[in-house]
Formats: sequence, C-alpha cells, structure tokens
Amino acid sequence: MFKYSISIKWSDEDGGFIATVSELPGLSAFGETQEKAISELKVAAEAYLETLKESGKPLPAPKKLVHYSGQIRLRMPKRLHAKLAAAAESEGVSLNTYIVSLLSERQGKKEATQHIGELTKIAPQYNVLGGGTVAKFTQVHEPKQTYSTEKYFKKGAA
Repeated sequence: MFKYSISIKWSDEDGGFIATVSELPGLSAFGETQEKAISELKVAAEAYLETLKESGKPLPAPKKLVHYSGQIRLRMPKRLHAKLAAAAESEGVSLNTYIVSLLSERQGKKEATQHIGELTKIAPQYNVLGGGTVAKFTQVHEPKQTYSTEKYFKKGAA
C-alpha cells in the first residue's frame, strides 16, 4: 500500500501528466494518462525508498490525512471586529459569511497569482505581472525639460 501524498498536474510542455510526491522532493513521473503517471510514480518512489533503506537513511514520514471541521475560533482587535460587522451588515449578510467571502476572495487571488507565475515560467513572453518581458514592449519617452539644482543650492556652498 502506497502511503504518500500524490499530486498530478497537466503539463502542456510535456504533453501529459506529471505526478509528484510532496514528501519526496524532486521525484516525479510522466504519463500520458493520470493513471499511467501514478503508476510510474509509484515505481520510481518504491525504488527511491529502497535506495534510502539500503543506505541506512531514514524514510520520510507520510503526511497524515487531516479532517477539518470547517470551524475555527478567531481572535481579532475590537476595532476590526466592528468594521467587519458593519461591512457585513451593509452587504446584508452574516459576519461569518462576510469573513468567509473575504478569505475566499484572497485565496483565489493568491492561487491566480501563483498560476500566472507558473505560466510566466513556461511562456515568459506573455508575462502579465509586469516583469522585464513586458517592459521590452513599453516605449519610454524622456522629458525634454532639464532640471537644475542651482535654484535650490547656492554656488560654492557645501
């Protein structure tokens, strides 16, 4: 039984699926289908783990499956609590719903930014985050006016 966490992502560059194990950094396997990628990954992982055993190195512990209740107790400053409650009321929703929507929106933005970053690594010419690649298409005009410090500093004073 394979007890490690498996992640699968589609790779346009490779034209197939890449499977990885978070507990075994650097280990990955390719497959034209998800099933094939997982199968190949298990073979590679078993060989890697066997090598660790033979060399006397400790095996990485599998991540434990955690079940979440969907509830947390959250402490915040009174002023923030009041602001959030007022905003929720103006939106016509409960404070809980309002906070969940803010957290969801923030998490979505974070995931989108990470996804854009991954796309930028694959195709830097389409960098939409404002990196150096976009700048090469930007035309910069230098001002014709020059500025002098003479009106601010007396000559010979230093």
